[in-house]
Amino acid sequence: MNPALIRKAAALPARQLHLMGIGLLLIVSAALWFYALRAPLAALRAVRAEQAQLDLGTNDPRLLAAQLAVLASDTDTLAKRFGATAASAPTQVLVRLVGELGQLAQAQGVILHGIVPAPEETVLSFTQAGFDAEASGTYAALLAWMGAIEHAQPNLAIASFEMRPATEPGQVAMKIRIAAFRPQESKP
Repeated sequence: MNPALIRKAAALPARQLHLMGIGLLLIVSAALWFYALRAPLAALRAVRAEQAQLDLGTNDPRLLAAQLAVLASDTDTLAKRFGATAASAPTQVLVRLVGELGQLAQAQGVILHGIVPAPEETVLSFTQAGFDAEASGTYAALLAWMGAIEHAQPNLAIASFEMRPATEPGQVAMKIRIAAFRPQESKP
């Protein structure tokens, strides 16, 4: 430390030195609170509140039954909305989806060269049916088409795709797998 500062500090009355020390201690304490302790304590409070809420839900079977009833009615509503009732065959739904994919491709300026049904797979509690399609168009048109597919229906998703330059200049060829998810049928 600078000897001149030490002499000036020694010349100060003890009361002023104590006040400066207390002020420095308060500044360090405030910085420690705001930068080191406040966020972890808030996270701990949030975790404890969530744990308390989870404890309330598991103790009351009526609450769980009510939640299951709401989920069942939502599932039925979605099934009716997308035509996935027991009366409609999955093939009819897939044929309708192929038509919709063709319309989306035409609207985005994408040329579909072929669509082939992909094998069905089980993913969690869903059956994943889908299509392997070959298409071509400009890069922007293909991206717009993929976005339109994702937003067309909530049960459609892009499972995989592969792009490569097409023979025509400015065009991109693409192989794409479009997945259509539907709930697994429960067996009695």
